[in-house]
Amino acid sequence: MTVDGTYRPVDLEGFDFTVTGGVGTLVIDRPEKRNAISRPMWRALPDIIAGVDADDSIGALVITGAAGHFSAGSDVADLNVPLDDFWELNSTAEAAVANSRTTTIAAITGNCVGGGTEIAAACDIRIAAPGSIFGVTAAKLGLVYPPGPTRRLASVLGDAWARYLLVTASIVKFDQMRELGFFHEVSEAPLASAQTMGEKIVGLSRLSQLGSKAVLCGELTESATADSAFNPPQWLDEAYQAEIARGQEAFFAKRPPEFGFRGTDWVEE
Repeated sequence: MTVDGTYRPVDLEGFDFTVTGGVGTLVIDRPEKRNAISRPMWRALPDIIAGVDADDSIGALVITGAAGHFSAGSDVADLNVPLDDFWELNSTAEAAVANSRTTTIAAITGNCVGGGTEIAAACDIRIAAPGSIFGVTAAKLGLVYPPGPTRRLASVLGDAWARYLLVTASIVKFDQMRELGFFHEVSEAPLASAQTMGEKIVGLSRLSQLGSKAVLCGELTESATADSAFNPPQWLDEAYQAEIARGQEAFFAKRPPEFGFRGTDWVEE
C-alpha cells in the first residue's frame, strides 16, 4: 500500500481499495447482486483489515458500496453450509472490522441489509444518505445469526430494537434509523463526507484514538496497585508524555499539532 493510489491484489476480488490523503476506502463491489458478500469476501475481510492496521500511512478507513448500495448482506446462494461454519466465517470478519486499530467509517447509501447492517454496526462512525434502508432479514431465510454480531447490533440500537429487527425481519426506513441514532451524520454524499471526516481523523492523535477504542472494548482498564488506583502500562505513560508535549506545544503556538505516535506503536497486552 502507498499513501495515495490503488491496492488490489488478486485476493480482493469483489472489493476495490484506494488510499487518498491518508484515508483508505474499501468498496464492496458486486453491483450485480447489490453488493452481496460472498464467502471468499467474508474470508478476505480480516486480512484486509490487518493490512490496513499494519500500514501507518493510513489513518482512517471508509467502508462503502458500489453503484448506490452499501450491501444486501451475505450472498444467499452461499448459506447452505453447517451453522458453525457460517458463524465462524461471519463472526471473524465482523470482529475484524469492530476491533480494527484504524478508525472505521461506514458511508451508507441504498440497501444496507443483513450483513450490510452488521458491517455498518461494527464501524466506529456511520454516515448515511436519505433514502437508505436497513434490516436484518435472517428470519425470512431460517438463518440464525452469530452471537457476536447480534450482541453488537444490540449495543448500537439497544436490545428492544435489535429484537424487533431480528424477530420481524422488517426493513426499517431511514427516518426510523435516524431516530434510533444508528448513524452519526446525514449526507447526500456520504462517501465525500466520510473522506472529509477521515482526513480530520488522520490529523488527530493516533494514541488518543487507539486508547479510547482500547478502553471501550475492555482491553485497557484500571489496574489497582498498593500505591495507586490507576496504573497504566509504562510504555503507554511514556507515549502519553511524548504525545501530550506535542499537543501542548501546538496549542500554545496556535498551530495544528504534529503528533508522532503511529498505529503500529501500540503495544498489544
